[in-house]
Amino acid sequence: MVKVSCYIFIARSDAPFIRSTLPPLFRMADKVGCKIMVILDASNVKGILGETLFQSELSEVIKILEEIQEKHPFEMKVYLPKPYTVLQLSKMHFGKPYRETHCFRGYPIHGSIYQFHQDDSQYILHLDCDMIFYEKEGFSWMESGIELMEKNEDILCTLPRGGPPSNNGELQQGTTNYIKDNSRCLYLFKNFTSRHYLIHRERFLSLLPLKPLWLSWRDPIKSRLFGNGKMLCWEAMVEIGLGKSNMWRADLITDDAWSLHPGDRSEKFYNLLPKIIKCVNRNEFPEEQRGYFDLRLNAWERHLN
Repeated sequence: MVKVSCYIFIARSDAPFIRSTLPPLFRMADKVGCKIMVILDASNVKGILGETLFQSELSEVIKILEEIQEKHPFEMKVYLPKPYTVLQLSKMHFGKPYRETHCFRGYPIHGSIYQFHQDDSQYILHLDCDMIFYEKEGFSWMESGIELMEKNEDILCTLPRGGPPSNNGELQQGTTNYIKDNSRCLYLFKNFTSRHYLIHRERFLSLLPLKPLWLSWRDPIKSRLFGNGKMLCWEAMVEIGLGKSNMWRADLITDDAWSLHPGDRSEKFYNLLPKIIKCVNRNEFPEEQRGYFDLRLNAWERHLN
């Protein structure tokens, strides 16, 4: 059995930056000997992600990935969900067969559950391709996460600290609640994020079936009649399942690893991204970024100029 399988999600809108973001993700995954699969969503994405982000031609994204593949070996799957598989897996995960493949925003629902059925790995490492990580040389947050989950059955998934460490050790999480478990050096959440996680596969499957969530009460009817109901995002459904369980999402309390999520898709972001990644690799960042998981682009612009 493969210990850890890594799945990296790519959409056609991600073409402008994957040359910068993918190689560091591969090097990080290599530390635990991951089997790496890059899944390129070939769907015509609707919702805000499809409408507001430029969608590159599929051939262009494939060409970029093949160029990266020459230096960083990985498996690649150009994925267009098949109707039968969508119905089969949605019935397993949501209790009924639904035809929806993406949430109302355009993020993949089927892709999010598909990765749990590709092999029998004990752990699944999921990464969105825009994620940025710092890891101290010689340290792997995934190794620490595996050790943690093997010793503690109440941990569903493990993540590094969100954002570089704040001066008081607290996280800037907005309204998201968390508990500090000082005895195990963890931040514990009932919140779930689909952007990145190392998850215990069998523990996740024990949460099934999840309760499907919809944008409005009309959408389950639209789903049954037309197959185009507007589902909420997969992470919201996992979060409800996690909340009802005796398990937690655990973020590591350590300064040796942290993560950033860039939400901006402006030209400024694309221009600054290579420099941001180099700084993060050196554990350098603007003071305004401390404790924040979402990348604060204006602070980075001031920091780099």
